Amino acid sequence: MLRKGLFFVVLILITLLLCVRLFYVQILNDDYAARAERNATASEKLYAPRGYVYDRHGELMIGNSPAYDLMVSPYLISDLDTIGLSELIEISPKKIRESLEKAKKYSYFRSSMFMKMLPKEHYTKINTELRKFPGFFAQKRILRNYPSTAGANVVGFIGEVNTEYINAHTEYSQGDLIGKSGIDKSYESDLKGKHGKRYYVVDHRNRKIGNWKDGAHDELPIPGKDMTSSIDLELQLYGELLMTGKRGSIVAIEPETGEILALISAPNYNPNELVGRVRSRNYTALYYDSINKPLFDRGILAEYPPGSPFKLINALIGLQEGVISSATTLTCRHGFHFGSLTVACHCKGGPLNLKQAISESCNNYFCTIYQRIIDNHGDSHAGMNTWSDHVKSFGLGKYLGNDLPTGRKGLVPDADYYDRFLGYSSWRGATTVSNGIGQGELVS
Repeated sequence: MLRKGLFFVVLILITLLLCVRLFYVQILNDDYAARAERNATASEKLYAPRGYVYDRHGELMIGNSPAYDLMVSPYLISDLDTIGLSELIEISPKKIRESLEKAKKYSYFRSSMFMKMLPKEHYTKINTELRKFPGFFAQKRILRNYPSTAGANVVGFIGEVNTEYINAHTEYSQGDLIGKSGIDKSYESDLKGKHGKRYYVVDHRNRKIGNWKDGAHDELPIPGKDMTSSIDLELQLYGELLMTGKRGSIVAIEPETGEILALISAPNYNPNELVGRVRSRNYTALYYDSINKPLFDRGILAEYPPGSPFKLINALIGLQEGVISSATTLTCRHGFHFGSLTVACHCKGGPLNLKQAISESCNNYFCTIYQRIIDNHGDSHAGMNTWSDHVKSFGLGKYLGNDLPTGRKGLVPDADYYDRFLGYSSWRGATTVSNGIGQGELVS
């Protein structure tokens, strides 16, 4: 009898515990209800506008413009007028059928991309007619827009992320755009913003029924930060005008601050050519233009011997090392001569002091200064390293100091370089004397 009573007591306690647990789960704790609701929802990405970029005077360099992805929900399509759709969106019926089959393989009930990045003008044209084709709809996204055609090498361009990048950066997903070059690449984390989400209630076949909880849980996109560049857009335009039909670069720097006011590379291209659906085709054409090389930024990638302007730096090094003074006079006999070596000179010749040598750009004078610097210590290796350190102190052999994602630093040779380059170590100042006039192995 006692055992029977104990059994009923335990049974009643277990029943009470189950009732309390059920009351907590169903009435007090809404986590399970919310989880069940989320299992019946789907989300749509709301693209964040990228930040704007202005020049130093507030002129817009990089803006945004709307574009539209044409989406398709295969389960809503019946008796598709392929010819009519072909004429409307300007692609072949065969391409439409192939894209539709691809969408069905992805999911018969979920929406997927049919055509991407339709420009606003194209979307406006087809929007009113699109209702005749159930299952097709437009989804808005934001692309870059460049009010000025100047500075393509500075502003850069954006493009879609690839699978490899997505795997390494989980904050990105398929279809996201990322800075590929220029300012947009350097400041990607500041400019990209944060995408939002809109949630929908879906049925068991993943078909949209309506907004989830009237949009209470939707996440609004956060725009990227606006930025101001040191570039003077008017000066940039003028520099590009001067370089029309030429190959080369112009770099204008504010001496007091080191800010880059203009960075011209010619030939260049219109940055709007690398926006939207035409980007891939235009980029390929620019990439394979091996004559003009418009994608090659000559201002920060090209390396050239500095030439005669370098003679001023060489003169300052000579003064610092005490191998000349401002009154030192050297006689030019139409070139620098050392044994069988001759470096020709086209100045007027005769005796020249430092000021006259600079005015005449006398090769003999500055070759002699260089030779004295290198051989001054009785050890050409020590002299070469001293000269190299002085040259680097002027910023040569270093990157330009800008915040663009590409560039080369040139070459200022030292003693170790010439030991490797020449294959022997008994060289003297005359061996590398072309450096003294901004030629030789020296590039910037």
